[in-house]
Amino acid sequence: MSVATWAEHDGVPLLHLTGLEALGGVRAVFTGRRGGVSRRWDGGLNWSLSVGDRPEAVRENRRRTLAALGLDPGSAVMGGLVHGNRVVAVEDGEADPAGDVRLIPGADGLITDRAGLALIITAADCVPVYLYDPVRRAIGMVHAGWRGTVAGIAAEAVRAMRARYGCDPADIQAAIGPSIGPCCYEVDEAVAEPVRRYFGGRAEALLRPSARDGRHMLDLWAANRLDLESAGVGRVHVAGACTACQSDRFFSHRAEAGGAGRGAAVIVLC
Repeated sequence: MSVATWAEHDGVPLLHLTGLEALGGVRAVFTGRRGGVSRRWDGGLNWSLSVGDRPEAVRENRRRTLAALGLDPGSAVMGGLVHGNRVVAVEDGEADPAGDVRLIPGADGLITDRAGLALIITAADCVPVYLYDPVRRAIGMVHAGWRGTVAGIAAEAVRAMRARYGCDPADIQAAIGPSIGPCCYEVDEAVAEPVRRYFGGRAEALLRPSARDGRHMLDLWAANRLDLESAGVGRVHVAGACTACQSDRFFSHRAEAGGAGRGAAVIVLC
């Protein structure tokens, strides 16, 4: 069975993480780069206010995405990303004074057990990790770039769900969404060394030699899968969609030389 499937909702392209959605009671999606109003990207669906886009365009892109899911800004919260491992439990939405999605400062991980409350992180190569416990009816959303990955953000979110909602990690299923793949993510020794420190003897399976001396190809998908499995997660679905390879479908910071917009990873209990 496919773990990710494209569908268009009112002109908004969404990649559904069907490995999770097939469990019932949850929607888990990642936005495509088209279907919005951002002029810089020729009608792009950019979700970020920090990449030179017009604020009114970003708010409209967010509204369109949420409307395609039957939601509004008041029923969504977004992590204020700092590439750390702080996880915040969210109890409610409530749009900000401008009518936009509420931002949770300094949070790279969000968890909730509130139905109808969307958890969102933005990304353009970093790994979005979706978490769902269908037994306790709890969800999580994690932003894991290389720094967050070696800080153990994915495992930290699992521990937070256990502490807050009584989740058994074995009941939790995870999905690794669109992000830069091992085919395209070349890193230097300054990144490889923290990977070795965190993963120990397992690190060599995550790093393979690059064609360039002193460089490595890092597999963030496998790294986060290992982190989730070490935390006891029952099953991990990997979408296998590389944002750099598929920059026609997704924003990619690496493929666009730092000039990319940001997509949105969204999970919500139905």
